Amino acid sequence: MIRTAEPVSPVRTRLRAAVGAAVAGALLTAVAPVVGVVDGSAPPAFTAWPALAPLALLPTALAVLFLARGQELTAAAALVAPAVFAVGRLFADLQLLVDPIDAARPELMRPTSLDPPGPAAGLWLLLAGHVLLIGAGLLATLGAEPDARGERANFALPATAGIVAGIGLFTAPFTSSDALIPARGAVDSPTLPMVGGLVLTLAAPALAVLAASATTHEARRGGLLGLAAVLLSCAVPPIAAAVAVDALGLAVGPFLVLAGAVALAWPQRAVRDDKNTEERDVELPGQRRLHVIAGTLGLIAAAMAAVGASTDHLVLPDGSPPPVDYAARLLWPAAIATGVLAAALLAKAAVRPAFTVAVATIPLSAAGALDAVFTATRVDVVQPGAGVWFTAGSVVAAAAAAVTAALAGAVERDEVGTAPAEPPLPLLAAALIAALLAVGAFALPVLRAPDYVAIGAFGLRVGSFGLLVALLAVVVAAVVALRARPGRGAALLLGAAVVTAVRAWEYPLTAARAAEAAPGPGLWLAAAATAAFVIAGALRTAR
Repeated sequence: MIRTAEPVSPVRTRLRAAVGAAVAGALLTAVAPVVGVVDGSAPPAFTAWPALAPLALLPTALAVLFLARGQELTAAAALVAPAVFAVGRLFADLQLLVDPIDAARPELMRPTSLDPPGPAAGLWLLLAGHVLLIGAGLLATLGAEPDARGERANFALPATAGIVAGIGLFTAPFTSSDALIPARGAVDSPTLPMVGGLVLTLAAPALAVLAASATTHEARRGGLLGLAAVLLSCAVPPIAAAVAVDALGLAVGPFLVLAGAVALAWPQRAVRDDKNTEERDVELPGQRRLHVIAGTLGLIAAAMAAVGASTDHLVLPDGSPPPVDYAARLLWPAAIATGVLAAALLAKAAVRPAFTVAVATIPLSAAGALDAVFTATRVDVVQPGAGVWFTAGSVVAAAAAAVTAALAGAVERDEVGTAPAEPPLPLLAAALIAALLAVGAFALPVLRAPDYVAIGAFGLRVGSFGLLVALLAVVVAAVVALRARPGRGAALLLGAAVVTAVRAWEYPLTAARAAEAAPGPGLWLAAAATAAFVIAGALRTAR
């Protein structure tokens, strides 16, 4: 008997071609920094190619590994994220050709004067590599054969990790004291890097949701690992530049991207084997008991925030009256919102999801007040007052209330389950728009004045951490609401609306702190995000 060779399907042929194109593209992008992207008048700020080369090869190496193991669907899915990110990188790297002075790429070039360096061979290799990676992704998506078997997936964690990574990609990658290496976020950059940065910002959550929604474990694993590898290649270079270059400093953004990459990759480190894995059930207190504990802690947090808002935060020498504490005024709406929802929770109203999110208004407002105290007490004669301790205590109580309410939600999901249906497209669009508006609301100032320096969510000040906590709370709520039961999902979205509304209240409550104060873009974005969350909540309950 003569055994004939098994025919190779066109789909498999396209997939092999896609992997080949991806390998070629990855090699070109890895070699480009070694060759040099501009002439010798602007060498790299540090020797970066030993780190850039393996980072460029990593996503494609995953696809090659999966293909060698016969996991074709996983290999195809792993090529999607590198292709989409190559689109954004192509726009960003074209700036090196148009005007390299504004490129802000210390790992590739560091200008020494305002005379722009000329392009070198490495730049053409870099651009060609991006084009090949885009083509590889198109071939992979055309060549993938989906499996008809549907599997239940963990949707919340990957989507949240993607949003966190997107926030990191939106912000400045480092701080800079060098005028020739500007530290800019996506919206502050020139046109080409701005378009590229926005593509990456939107791609991170979109690809995470797409991969998490795949119907097979193979496609989910490939998509999430491919995205994690690409995010790693985005996070490491700016961190390395900040460490290696004296004029640069670390920023929050790359660490958010790195955290997103770890959160996407870690659950995929091994294939789950239900036959050999014993599930251990964690026994939690009853749902009603947890509601009572959470509501009580919420009332304590609200009361302490109210006392903190009405008590002096600073003590001046010789009994002098302290200045008006405008920052502490925001504690009032936070205390009212938290207290009302806590009381409703104790009264057995179905507000637990909204309460879990809205309690983030306490750290949002408290961090701003504590930031003002931290700045003032740098003067030796100024001491913190009693209001500081009540404000700090409100944050502790609020954190405990949020954790307890989240545990109550876990008990409820164990007893009732979650909604199996996919979120409708209008709801998905509304939630995504609301989350993106919230990013701007917390990243940009709600108040502008000639001599006023606003606190942003992505700085390193005390107030920045409160803004960041509030931002994470609303974006996580938007993601979880997509898979929650209609009533619970609507409550989550309305809780997020409470948080963005408190952010908007910062302007009318604190505008008197600065002369010639005017509304900033964060105010309008906070108001728009509040409306978008309310609309999304209405859509969540619609049949």
